[in-house]
Amino acid sequence: MSTRILCVDPDERARQETAESLRTELSDLDASVETAGTVEEALDRLTPEHSALLTEQDLPDGTGVALIDAADEIAPDAGAVLYTDADPAAIDTDALRGSVTEYVGKGSVFGAERLGRLVRTTVDTRAQASYPLPQNEAERVAALQAYDLDDPAPMATLDRITGLAARHFAVEQASVNIIGEHSQEFLSCYGGATEWETTDREDSICTFTILADDVMTVSDVTEDPRFESRSEALVGMGIRSYMGANLVTPAGLVVGTLCVYDDDPRSFSTADETYLRDLATVAMDVIDLHARADAPEGDR
Repeated sequence: MSTRILCVDPDERARQETAESLRTELSDLDASVETAGTVEEALDRLTPEHSALLTEQDLPDGTGVALIDAADEIAPDAGAVLYTDADPAAIDTDALRGSVTEYVGKGSVFGAERLGRLVRTTVDTRAQASYPLPQNEAERVAALQAYDLDDPAPMATLDRITGLAARHFAVEQASVNIIGEHSQEFLSCYGGATEWETTDREDSICTFTILADDVMTVSDVTEDPRFESRSEALVGMGIRSYMGANLVTPAGLVVGTLCVYDDDPRSFSTADETYLRDLATVAMDVIDLHARADAPEGDR
C-alpha cells in the first residue's frame, strides 16, 4: 500500500521541489507525495489514509498551525510537520490540540535532509503511536467495509447473543463491537453498555484484542500497563475486568469482538474463553449470513 504525504506551501516552486525531494528520499516506501497551496485546498485533498502532513506556517487563507488542528479531524493518524521559514517563537503552538508536531527550518543548511529523515520516521512510527495495528490492517478494514452494518435485520439476534453472554458470566454489561480504522463502534449492547457511544480506537481495549489469536482477558484494567492512562475512565464505565473474543470472517480477518465486562477484578477460565469464543463465532455467522443474503445472487 502506498504511503501518502501531503505537502502544503503557497509557493508553487517550493512545494514542488519539496515534493520531488521527498519522492526521491522515500522511494523505497512507494511514497505518493501530493501538494496544495492553501488551507482550503489541503483540507479538500486530505484523507484518513494520509501518513504525513507538512505545511508552511504562512498560507494565503490561514496558518499551518490552524491547518494541522483542522486536519486532526480528517486524518488523526497523520504525523504533522511545520516546514517553514517562520520564527518558531512567533508560532502559536498552543492552538494545537495535542497533535504530535515537529518544526523544521526550511532555510537551515540541513533542513531538507532533516525533513526527509523526519518524514520517514513519522511514516514508520505514527500509525502505531497510540495503538498497535495488525499486520493485515488494510485487508481487515477492507473486509469490514464490505459488510452493511447499518442493516437492522441481524440486530435482534445479536442482542440475544450479548444478553446470553451477560447472563452466563453474571455481568451487567456485554457488547458486540466493530473495530474500524480509527474508532470502535458498539453494534449490539446489553445493560449499561447501551449508553456507550462510539469511541476513539486509542481508547479501546478491543484494539488490543484483535491482535490476539483468539480470546483476550484482562483480570484488572488498573494493573495492566496497556490501559494505565485510561483505567480511570474504564472503571467509570463499569469495566474493571474484561474478556473479548474476536469476530473472524470466513477469510480469517478480524472485524470486531464480542466482549463481557465486570465491575470487579476477575479471572476467567479456559472454559469461559471457550464459551465466549463459541458465541463470537455464532455472532460472526449471523453477520455474514445476512451479508450473503443481501448480496447479488452471483456474489453469494
